[in-house]
Amino acid sequence: MDIQSYLSIIVGIINLTLGFLVFLKNRKVKANRLFFFITLSITLWIIGLLFLDKEIATLFPERITTIGQRLAFSGASLLALFFALLSLEFPKRDIILPSFIQIGGLIIACFFIFSSVLTDWIFKKGGFIDTKFIPSFGKLLIGFAIYFCVFMFGGVINLFRKYKKSSGIEKQQISYFLLGSFISILIGTTTNLIHPLITGIPSYARFGPISTLFLVIFTALAITRYHLFGIEVILTEILVGVIGILLVVQIFMARSTLWRIINGIIFVLFCVFGYLLIRGVFREIKRREEVEKISKAKTEFLSIASHQLRTPLSIIKGYLSMILEGSYGELPEKVKKPMENVFVSNERLIRLVNDILNVTKIETGEMEMNLEKTDLREIIKEVISELSLKAKEKNLYLKFEKPREFPKILLDREKIRQVILNLVDNAIRYTQKGGVTVKLQIANGKLQIVVSDTGEGLTKEEKEKLFERFSRGTAGTKFWTEGAGLGLYIARRFVEMHKGRIWVESEGRGKGSTFYVELPIR
Repeated sequence: MDIQSYLSIIVGIINLTLGFLVFLKNRKVKANRLFFFITLSITLWIIGLLFLDKEIATLFPERITTIGQRLAFSGASLLALFFALLSLEFPKRDIILPSFIQIGGLIIACFFIFSSVLTDWIFKKGGFIDTKFIPSFGKLLIGFAIYFCVFMFGGVINLFRKYKKSSGIEKQQISYFLLGSFISILIGTTTNLIHPLITGIPSYARFGPISTLFLVIFTALAITRYHLFGIEVILTEILVGVIGILLVVQIFMARSTLWRIINGIIFVLFCVFGYLLIRGVFREIKRREEVEKISKAKTEFLSIASHQLRTPLSIIKGYLSMILEGSYGELPEKVKKPMENVFVSNERLIRLVNDILNVTKIETGEMEMNLEKTDLREIIKEVISELSLKAKEKNLYLKFEKPREFPKILLDREKIRQVILNLVDNAIRYTQKGGVTVKLQIANGKLQIVVSDTGEGLTKEEKEKLFERFSRGTAGTKFWTEGAGLGLYIARRFVEMHKGRIWVESEGRGKGSTFYVELPIR
């Protein structure tokens, strides 16, 4: 036997074992039963293709050999039928096909199953020239190819439809099923349909059932939910398994006892190191999952804590405002200043809580977009008006170089306003002399908001980390110690939600900074 035959037998045993184990896991579930039938179909396909090996074919009479070779088409017909049915049932049935489609599909499948074995409409017979198998096909071969492709690719299209609609664990299950199906179908159709139809010689036909190893392994993992989120572990296990199979084949293919012993030792050593590799990868994945769980718990805690804090802080703000306005009587001058300081500190806490809430909403995917056509010039004018007093207190200029004409674009007004407010506020805060300039321009077919200042500037290292969480430049810690380092991170995420980008340019310390916000025009 040649190496293709050895590989086919080993793959057949693995597939049938996995199919039986999945069936035993829960035989009442229809998807488990269909998966078992798929592995039986592949086994039938493999048995049929073994007769393409001259050594095996010569052991049987010509009639038995011809029937055996026809079994390959019967197995492939059954595989297409059960694959299409599994795509409907897994992970759960969400559509009911009309009765005429179900009955029609079953009749077509049965027609090709029986035609492949009992007639010469698909395969007539084959013979060997030297070691090459030369087949003689019937007139229905093209029809069989169309049937196989329609059922297989129809199943894949249905899985894609389910994938788009699903979420969570079901989405992961379908993604595994799709990945294994795509690899197997791509290899199988190339080696068993396209190549024989073009050349007339099935030189690589036995690689088709060998490629089903991907379909069977990934689908078994999806159905049993084994290591479902550890794709690195799965790929490592498959790689180790495939290399192990090749090493086993090498033992049988060795021409002398000495080489069989050497190959056996290599196989044993490989098994040991392969096991250590898989265990190491699995530990790394487990460690990462634990870190992700801790991070998720931290985010949930911050969200809950922020919500709980915001209500009492808002109440405190209301009472402080009423006290300062004199609603409870005139405040003595001695008390007024401390109360104003308390009010400012409370405002700072509210801003911090709101920033933390924004971060948690962004990272948990709960932040919603409210898009509307907006004139950015109006938003910038509002921000300039709001912060002009702050600039005057520091003797800084704050100007807006407003273009005469500018297109309205689709955006979330409040989020972009917060981005601009944050950039201009920071520019004023970290500028001691000169001032801040805001510009609107169109560059490279995109809209740009440019905020320039004559402030402290940034080093190369500061620019690289500026838009990360809890990151602040030297100027930030020097001129405003109360900042949490969340403003620019939130600004970046808001801009990215608009499919835009934000960056900063600075020639260095003491040379000012220029922030750019680039948004698509839509």
